[in-house]
Amino acid sequence: WKISTEKLLLLGETELARVMDELVNLCALTSDEAEKVLRAWRELRRRTVIVDRRSLELRGDENILRTVASITPSYIVIENGFPKLKSVMLIDDFASQVFQKLGVRVVYDSQLKKVSLERRGGRLYWRFNVMDSLLISKLSELGSLRYYVERVILSPEGEYEGSELVERSLRAFRILEHEKTLITPVGLLQKYSETLTAWGFEVENRVEELPDLQIPLEKKFELLPHQQEAFSAWLKSKRGSIAIFTRGGKSFIALEAIYRLRKPTLILVTTRELMQTWASYLENYLGLPRYFLGFVGGGEKKVTGVTIATYVSAVKFISDLIGRFELVVFDEAHHVPASTFKNIALKIDALYRMALSATPRRRDGNEILLYELCGGLVYNLSYEDLVALKVVAPIERFETFFAKGSEEKLSILVKLLREYSNSKALVFTQYLKTAEEVYSRLLKEGFSVEIITGSTPEGRRELAFKRFLEGRVKVLVTTTVLDEGVTVPDAEVAVLYEGTGEARQMIQRIGRVLGYYPGKTAKVFEIVDVTNPREKAAYFNRNWVKELYTVKRDRSRGTSEGQLRVDRFLSYGD
Repeated sequence: WKISTEKLLLLGETELARVMDELVNLCALTSDEAEKVLRAWRELRRRTVIVDRRSLELRGDENILRTVASITPSYIVIENGFPKLKSVMLIDDFASQVFQKLGVRVVYDSQLKKVSLERRGGRLYWRFNVMDSLLISKLSELGSLRYYVERVILSPEGEYEGSELVERSLRAFRILEHEKTLITPVGLLQKYSETLTAWGFEVENRVEELPDLQIPLEKKFELLPHQQEAFSAWLKSKRGSIAIFTRGGKSFIALEAIYRLRKPTLILVTTRELMQTWASYLENYLGLPRYFLGFVGGGEKKVTGVTIATYVSAVKFISDLIGRFELVVFDEAHHVPASTFKNIALKIDALYRMALSATPRRRDGNEILLYELCGGLVYNLSYEDLVALKVVAPIERFETFFAKGSEEKLSILVKLLREYSNSKALVFTQYLKTAEEVYSRLLKEGFSVEIITGSTPEGRRELAFKRFLEGRVKVLVTTTVLDEGVTVPDAEVAVLYEGTGEARQMIQRIGRVLGYYPGKTAKVFEIVDVTNPREKAAYFNRNWVKELYTVKRDRSRGTSEGQLRVDRFLSYGD
């Protein structure tokens, strides 16, 4: 028989006497020994304060309780003449203060600070043993998310003058006070778990994972050192955001996660083209035939153990995706915090999340929401780091040309393309009308040119892209459909003819010509019509991006972002 001091102290004297009588009858405990236990208990109670499990009322010697209440007024409230702890959240600090000042122990049931966690119906259920007003307030703060929407500012004449950020709030939780239960999206698992642990709670995770994939996977790639380091950082919690500059091989990190975890996986992408790119990756590098894959988007709706979906279609068919996946990959994750895309991150119930982006930085500050729903930034590698690693091509020339009117702008474009007539060039526009005007002008000027826009039929689009890849045409004019994910290994020239003020769009477009091979250098040009207020505003909004490629790191300091890991990786080849 073992006697627990903590449990005995929670008993009243009458109940303890009854327990002692039973022990005298059941074991070799004498009446004198039982009486000694009772005397020791009375003495200990005079130096002990007990916290009632149900009410948080303080029990013990009246004089001790009076003294305790006088020296810890910020922790105590008097109800019906009895001192009561204000919140279960304060219990550890309260116990420490009382012991330091009076040498009095505070005893409470350890179950008070235990939380059980379950997943049901696509949501997390956090069940507490005590739920008081302070705890409810703090839990509510955690689940109240902030994000920003961009509001356009127009002049009295209706001209675009810029934009402003408007803060919005989102209540992403529900509290059932009588059931002592908090309900949250699965996306907030890490935020609540880590915070509750920091508050001294013990979270008992009862969430049952989905079964492993029953699809054979064959790994046909090896991670580069920087990719392995990024994956290892993510694997620690199986959640997190990875920012590796364009052409740094982010997709292979996700493929490694799919291979290692072998859990039902949802891959979220922005365009139909990226759906097909990912399907090729899964087939070529993990041996997954296309008939194994699910697709949601681009006119398709088939959900399997490994499914690729566009963000828009995933939001539309979210009820078909809940409960089906345990790993979700947010490709081009800078889109997730936007008003449309945040819905999928909140509603999808996968435990494990990987957010991939060239840069998670947004002008509107919504990367904070991205980190909360997908996991914090676990790895960051810049363009200069990738050049040093010989992962991407260096940029030989990065220039901005200013034109007065659309005709001068077209003339500058023609001049640039003639200067680099032997190189493959991508000309990026924002609008279909502009793309068609540029395409028509280049045809008249005698260029071998193709055009791909959102309205280009699928067959025509594939043929045009194939002709460009094979070198049968040297110039490809496109809108936003080739901004992200499409690989053109030997394209050297990017002309940013028209675009938004979004930094990510500019980075992705530049990335289309940064594929590395020995001796290759990229050329990047912007052409801005200064007579167009919208173009001028977009230029000033994204102008800082140029520094990511052209401002050199101070290597003498040796402590800048990525410096140590780059030096370490480069040493592998020595």
